[in-house]
Amino acid sequence: MKLPRLLRRKFGDELRIDVVSGNDFPEDLSGYDLVIHCGACMFTRRHVLNRLRRARACGVPVTNYGIAIAALTGILDRVDTALD
Repeated sequence: MKLPRLLRRKFGDELRIDVVSGNDFPEDLSGYDLVIHCGACMFTRRHVLNRLRRARACGVPVTNYGIAIAALTGILDRVDTALD
């Protein structure tokens, strides 16, 4: 619930969010603007890479849950400067 709330706060209540789990990952991702992937630890490397390839083939960017939360809460920029 945290991520949808943060996304709607930033982009508006009309934002459509689809939540899938397990093997329900859509074959055709062309109707999406972004995939936020979580739970990669539950799959094999090959399985996750296939999902990433599918998204890339559809031109859809992918990020993970942690990076999305950091970006939406404003701490991602601080990470960049902490590494200098």
